[in-house]
Amino acid sequence: MTQSDLKSFNYDEFAKDLATQAGDVIPEDIDKQDGKFIVEIIYRFCKMAGEALVNEENSKLNAQEASLITQFIGEWIFHKTVDIIRAQIDPQLREGILQKVAFTVFDIAKKAIEKGLPQEQLITLVESHVKKCFQKAMEDLEAKGILSDEEAQNALSQSNIDSMAVEQVEEETKTDIACMSDAKIIKLASLAILMRNFSSDRMKAILQKFDKAERDVLINYLKMPDLEEKLDMKAAMKCFEEMKNALPEVVVVSYDKAYKKMYKIVNNSDKKQILNIIEKERPAIKEFVLACYYKKRKKIPAYIADVVSKYLEEQVG
Repeated sequence: MTQSDLKSFNYDEFAKDLATQAGDVIPEDIDKQDGKFIVEIIYRFCKMAGEALVNEENSKLNAQEASLITQFIGEWIFHKTVDIIRAQIDPQLREGILQKVAFTVFDIAKKAIEKGLPQEQLITLVESHVKKCFQKAMEDLEAKGILSDEEAQNALSQSNIDSMAVEQVEEETKTDIACMSDAKIIKLASLAILMRNFSSDRMKAILQKFDKAERDVLINYLKMPDLEEKLDMKAAMKCFEEMKNALPEVVVVSYDKAYKKMYKIVNNSDKKQILNIIEKERPAIKEFVLACYYKKRKKIPAYIADVVSKYLEEQVG
């Protein structure tokens, strides 16, 4: 792309569009005056950033990249303005804090794009630097005695970007639920109650067995603190019983039983045949089988010992 392509970026109109979009999604708990401040500061900072990018001599950017940087600034100024308003930071301090955020986004995003960083990594990098910048801004104000530790920590605990992400997932979940039968919803909610007692690895394994819509609903139920109160427990108990009947019987595998079977097979079979069967097996499996010749026990997990003994039984015939 050429410098002339960059000049085609109408930063003023773009800044107005970003400010208008921000005005449409201002949270309900933000009052009218603060909402007006959000819209105005997004417009001013985005316009300044766009103008600086367009007028930079020998720039390596094109119009699309310049607009992306400007959009990043608009989005992060929106989120951090909401955060400091909710934290009730003195209005006289707001602009100074937000200037630091805007400059950080401008500098990091510009350098990353010039280096050809993929957009997914760029988003993560910008977010990381914004958090560091915002934290340092709070620490500086606290060090100067302008903010108390409680006020600074309150500001740092705010995260409008995370709140909006949760809201989006919940909205998508509502849509998913609307497309499901009542029976399916009750089963997922009942399963969520059971899964709360599972390890994280087991939870992940179970979640992977569902399609995206069902998985999203299930995750939402797992996060719901009062699920037991909201769910019809009679219906849930019926689901628990169905789940129990659908599960295979639990078989307890005994290492001793598997070893005795292995010992009998090995010592009653042709050694050459046994060696051929285990020729390509892992060293631990070979050691387990061959130890039977010396009346020794090679300790391996019981379920593996059981599988190996059954395999040899089949092969030997």
